[in-house]
Amino acid sequence: MPTIKDIAKAAGVSHGTVSNVLNGRGNVSLEKINLVEEAARKMGYKIHARAKSLREGSTTTVSLILPNISSDSYNKLYIAIHSTLLRAGYTTNLYLTQDQKENEQALLQEIAANRDCAVITVSCLDDAMEYYDLLGIPRENIIFVYRKLQNTMKFASFNADTSGRTIARKIKEKAYKKIGIFTDLLQYSCDRDFRNAIMEELSPLDLRIHTIAAAQSTAYNHAFDFFAGDAFDCIVTSDLERARYIKNAHFLGSTGQSPELYSLADSEFLTEDLINKYHINYQWLGKEIAETILRHETTDQRDGAPIIGLNRGFMFEHQTLGHPAANKTLNILTIPSPTTDALKKLAPHFKKTTGIDLRLAVYSFEEIYDILSDIDNHKHYDIIRVDMAGLSWFAGRTLKPLSPEMQELLTNYPSQLIERYAYVNEIPYAVPFDPSIQMLFYRKDIFEDTKVRRMFYEQYKAELRTPSDFDAFNRISAFFSRASNPESPLSHGSCVTTGNSEIIASEFLVRYYAEGGHLIQEDNKLALSKEIAMDAFHSYIDHLSIARNLPAKWWDESISLFEDGQIAMLIVYMNLFSNIAHSEISPLVGFAEVPGQQPLLGGGSLGVSKYCRKDDEVSAFFRWFYGHEIAEQVTLLGGASVNDFIYSNQNVMHQYPWLKFAKDLEYRGVRESAFPTGHNFNLRKVEKIIGLGVKNVMNQMMSVEEAIDYINARLSDKEFLAL
Repeated sequence: MPTIKDIAKAAGVSHGTVSNVLNGRGNVSLEKINLVEEAARKMGYKIHARAKSLREGSTTTVSLILPNISSDSYNKLYIAIHSTLLRAGYTTNLYLTQDQKENEQALLQEIAANRDCAVITVSCLDDAMEYYDLLGIPRENIIFVYRKLQNTMKFASFNADTSGRTIARKIKEKAYKKIGIFTDLLQYSCDRDFRNAIMEELSPLDLRIHTIAAAQSTAYNHAFDFFAGDAFDCIVTSDLERARYIKNAHFLGSTGQSPELYSLADSEFLTEDLINKYHINYQWLGKEIAETILRHETTDQRDGAPIIGLNRGFMFEHQTLGHPAANKTLNILTIPSPTTDALKKLAPHFKKTTGIDLRLAVYSFEEIYDILSDIDNHKHYDIIRVDMAGLSWFAGRTLKPLSPEMQELLTNYPSQLIERYAYVNEIPYAVPFDPSIQMLFYRKDIFEDTKVRRMFYEQYKAELRTPSDFDAFNRISAFFSRASNPESPLSHGSCVTTGNSEIIASEFLVRYYAEGGHLIQEDNKLALSKEIAMDAFHSYIDHLSIARNLPAKWWDESISLFEDGQIAMLIVYMNLFSNIAHSEISPLVGFAEVPGQQPLLGGGSLGVSKYCRKDDEVSAFFRWFYGHEIAEQVTLLGGASVNDFIYSNQNVMHQYPWLKFAKDLEYRGVRESAFPTGHNFNLRKVEKIIGLGVKNVMNQMMSVEEAIDYINARLSDKEFLAL
């Protein structure tokens, strides 16, 4: 293998330059980067990552020791730890022991040479001192999971006692008489605590209880032992693998009736015949463990407090499947969106649980506006999706106030969202359906590319970072446009959607608000602030000259361009972006606040038509749709929900990480639709006027100053105050 000295000689540069290029360090010119990379490629040079880490004394690696990677409790733990650490720039090294002490002790010798910052382990040893004596790591950074060894300082697990007692109470409700319990070896604390909790909860009753504790390697064989004598009414298992072994053993080794099965399972809801799953959020526990390590490393504040995971419990247990059809229907008016698509997919479940047919009328934003403006001729709709920009205007005209029962649903949402998506003049009219804010999405891989960053630096004498203002946004957009930079890896830096005046307004207004502008002036009149609007206009028009112009009526084409890898950045409402999470480009996507940190709020809410007379059906739908389980399913299917429950689902957070980002920002955004006096105005018409004014400048029908005067003259009329 060639050495750095060989590469330096071939490239005609110094040893230090080669080292800086290969390790992504230092201030090296683009010309020298190309020379070194070309020489290294021709000579077949490859960096040995582990050797590099050891040379540099890396402190960003974590070793994870598991019995196996196939069991849900271990697999989900690994996924969460790995993904959380990876996002922070840390590496996870995985080791498997097969629950053999000799394997684990041999691995510890290897791990001791790694210079890890932390070790996470599901150990089969007896005493934590074997770790503490061998590893030169602070004891708080050696975290024992599920199994608490002697002398353990830092421990992480789920609440085995609560899960065992909850399952036992289910057994008592069913009045079962002969119970089987199937666990891993009782030397492991989680299995022992789980088994003991069930036994203690059932101890006052006259029951026959038989326990089998077997290692994973022999568990399948022992599953058949449950069918060697009298039949069991139910069997409780400590994991799904054992539950499936019981099903197989019954199928192959018994002629009797299958026992009822109760099992601990991952938090992900997947139906499985004959198994009642008690859900444990293993991924949440993994995330908390990883974040604890990161906190220890970044703040140097360590503690030995235990990390206790989330027990989700039984899911959908209050649903009555197979409800007889009642010939009842609900007519829902909504827009095409990922949330609507998710609702379509889940509608059969609502039918099965209530007997009510959901009939979805899916119309464009403009068509729904026309329907709401003429609601007296559209009395057949029961539930209506109202855009948040029009809620204050249409609520009192088209919707009923929420019933007390439906108002309780609002407690699942952040207060700042409820104020904008539910209440109008202190009256609750709706529940958030697909709330959203504008966000900046960008190609993280390209922004972090060494050659691209150097090229940007040589052109602008500044580091390539996500833009914090629109001057930087336009500059980066120009840099990635091949028209102005033929060496750009992409055809354009960004794009502009110009086929709809309201979309034009939203892309202009985000710049206007970033400059500190307002629609409602101090005298409670609607107008653009002229000087601020001039700056926003020039910023928008400058961007038009360098961005890809799309004469589309919605953002779907711009999202497709981003997905196809043709643009570097995109500002769009996050509820429209979910399909990207399922595309090949997903791992390459970064996200940030919009430049200027003043995003527009978007999305909408569900309200009940004032003509609806189906109170029971509507109540059933809202309870179903806004329940924790369905809110989670909607999000997993790409829809939007800000139900607090979804943030504990690590599958959701991994697939749509911007949801947590938006929550952390507290959905701070702008969308002026009411005067401080409480009087409302028709924001849709206001935005249409602004969009038309911007379009007049785009078409060179007006100067910027003339367009601002045109907009302000139109806003001084009262046309937007009446339908």
